[in-house]
Amino acid sequence: MPRFKDQFLEFSPHLLKSKAITHLTTEKSHQSSSRTTGARQRHCYHESQEFLTISKFSPQGFSSMAELLGAALGEAFSELSDVIKHVITKTLHFKSELKEMQANIQRMGPIFEDMEKLNKELDRRKMETERIMILFKKADELVRKCENVKWDFHNRYRHASKLDEMNKSLVKYVNYDLQFQIARNGAETLVELRRLTKGYEKESPSGEVEAQDSSNGDCSVVVVSAAGGCGKTTLVTMLCHDPDIKEKFGENIYHAVIPEKYNIKVIIQKLLRRNQPHDFYSDEDAFLQWGRFLANKSEILLVLDDVRSESIIEKFMFKSPGYRILVTSREGFRRFNRYELQLLNDQDATSLFHRSAFSEHSKISIPDDLVVKLVKCCKNHPLALRVIGGSLNGKQLPSWIIMAEKLSKGSKLIHKSIQECLEKSCYLFDEEPEIKHCYMDLGLFPEDQKIATTTLMDMWAHLYNHDDDTGLTTMVSIDTLSSRNLATWLPQRKHIPAVAHHCEEEFVTQHDMMRELAIHLSEKESIEQRERLIINTDGQDLPQLPQIVNARVLSITTGATIDERFYSTRNEVQAPKVKVFVLNFMSNANPFPRFMHNMKSLKVLIITNYGYHFSEIQNFPALEHLSGLTKIRLDHVSISSISETILMLENLRKLSLIMCKIGSNFNKDFPNKLTNLLEIDIESCDDLVTFPASLCNLKCLKKLSITNCHRLTSLSVDFGNLSNLEVLRLASCTELPTLPESITNLKNLRIIDLSQCLNLCELPAHIGELDTLETIDATGCTGLDELPKSIKDFDFDKVEVFCDEEAFTLWNDFKNLKVKMVEKDPLDTFLKIIG
Repeated sequence: MPRFKDQFLEFSPHLLKSKAITHLTTEKSHQSSSRTTGARQRHCYHESQEFLTISKFSPQGFSSMAELLGAALGEAFSELSDVIKHVITKTLHFKSELKEMQANIQRMGPIFEDMEKLNKELDRRKMETERIMILFKKADELVRKCENVKWDFHNRYRHASKLDEMNKSLVKYVNYDLQFQIARNGAETLVELRRLTKGYEKESPSGEVEAQDSSNGDCSVVVVSAAGGCGKTTLVTMLCHDPDIKEKFGENIYHAVIPEKYNIKVIIQKLLRRNQPHDFYSDEDAFLQWGRFLANKSEILLVLDDVRSESIIEKFMFKSPGYRILVTSREGFRRFNRYELQLLNDQDATSLFHRSAFSEHSKISIPDDLVVKLVKCCKNHPLALRVIGGSLNGKQLPSWIIMAEKLSKGSKLIHKSIQECLEKSCYLFDEEPEIKHCYMDLGLFPEDQKIATTTLMDMWAHLYNHDDDTGLTTMVSIDTLSSRNLATWLPQRKHIPAVAHHCEEEFVTQHDMMRELAIHLSEKESIEQRERLIINTDGQDLPQLPQIVNARVLSITTGATIDERFYSTRNEVQAPKVKVFVLNFMSNANPFPRFMHNMKSLKVLIITNYGYHFSEIQNFPALEHLSGLTKIRLDHVSISSISETILMLENLRKLSLIMCKIGSNFNKDFPNKLTNLLEIDIESCDDLVTFPASLCNLKCLKKLSITNCHRLTSLSVDFGNLSNLEVLRLASCTELPTLPESITNLKNLRIIDLSQCLNLCELPAHIGELDTLETIDATGCTGLDELPKSIKDFDFDKVEVFCDEEAFTLWNDFKNLKVKMVEKDPLDTFLKIIG
């Protein structure tokens, strides 16, 4: 019976034949998320794991290697459990470590029963079985040695440490396996997905199944369909990381999320971005260039995630041998080969719920029948199980009972009941109102978009008094939301030697069902009383706004076209309490709503263009209406029409320009009044050639971050006038050759981040005069082959240098200088450079 992945592969017979394994082979496999650029595909694992191929048995008497491994696993599991029980009764020592191991083994029981069943039909589970087999073998050896360890303290301590490490390995395995518990249901479906290939595959003469392209050279399309939150993306993500898939397609696995309101030029631009920049005249031109790209490739796998319309699939279809499209959707799209993903079975649903509801060392005793009742209330739906389980994690028994009572009164219709289930779980927010507000704030942003944690920090500093110096308070809130499965925290940067705050280069995303719930909760109150007003003007009836809006937070989202009704008829609206205004749009030019002139309390302004072209800002409020503004974040806009206004904002404390068209606007002979500006963040602004001299008189500036600006070639000679600067980040400014000598005037500078400045060839001669310096990140500075002698003047007790292996010797020549070598990760480096 053909497997799901066989739809994308042509297997040679020798890859499919079962072979008796008579020796132990160990190999390291590094799983990389190189093709996972969408917010919905961050469930991909990205850490080294040790996979082992083992068998001590002859395959004689078993119908397949899977049965042999299943039997071996069951035997090893039982034997290890018995050995632990025996040793606990026989030895005076190591009881706490052994009891912990016993508990970990017991938690694994349901998983192994499932694996044993699946192995009879599914080859790809073999690797998981083999890996835990060797782990059990090592655990067995350690446990047996407990009876023979010498009584002296040193030997007992050393063996106890080994037991602790083994317990950590067992816990790590459980967490690793269960993190993909949603995909366990997907793994079962792989058995069923073998039936999808009628007329699509043929059997080879030797009996193995081979995937075949259609005879006319068309691409092959397979659709995985299910309701939201059932694990479609997780299943497809795991498939893309399958070794056979990776071997077949190599680097040619592309992933695109298709939101409800999509811009096809943006989607194709992101698909082609890692190859070379592209410019499209129209949607048709974008598709044409995608087709030309396919013509130069032999094997391509394109994953289209969260597709709502059949037409988008048709537009991506080209006659190209070896081109395959894998689609996830809530719709069936019956004209394509498809599989309808089912909900979890009772056993897997319970396992997933346990994984979310019970922490590693949880001591709370919850009756089994209550757990079964809650799982049943969740309808075995993966997202509901994770959210409800996460919300109860750490709660005492009364909270569990109340939750079960609330959920048991829900609708019997599956789709409606899941929505009700998720909503009813939010009663626990009553104990933590700030977390509830943080959760609902995620609904201010468009569907399927990454949200920078720095954006949330800027908002929450004003709304909930979060600390905006370190970002710790914000990250604690994000961690809480993530641990409860209300959002997904997407850490981007592996190597963080020193940062100004903890929110740098971190992102959050949200499942669309959880986003819908956040918006729904915000709409519970009447429009006059809402603290958070979310307006969508694209394709919907415009809300009837009252004359006075009392919200503290306002979000407006528009589409590719401007609804003039909204902007022309709202002049009389008053919004005196709005502190945070979020404007999302996709049009080439976007006017501000007229009632923004009446936002007298506005502190934070966030403007994001999700379209393809830079957008011009129109009808920007006059200076007198923005006098209280403290933070501005502009993303993918041209600042030409508003730059003079920005320079006159006396109370502005932070300015963020992300992928903006800056041009020479800040270089004009125009004075600025930014006397309170503390932070400037410029990222991926490709037309920034030099840091403007007009901004070098900012006496209060403490942090300057210029990252991924690939045309930046110089900093102004007046750069040394930034006398209070503490943090300077120039990461991934790949064309920057040197730093100005005046940088040595920055007597408060603590951190210099020069990572991935590929063409940096020299440092200032007198850099050693920076007495306050604590950290230099020189990772990836491949052009730096000589260091100034003044480095010997550093305070070696305070200064740390981070570099890669190639530069380690260069820096290490200065004795007593603390130099830390950063392990090179090509993917991490690539992602930093392209921004």
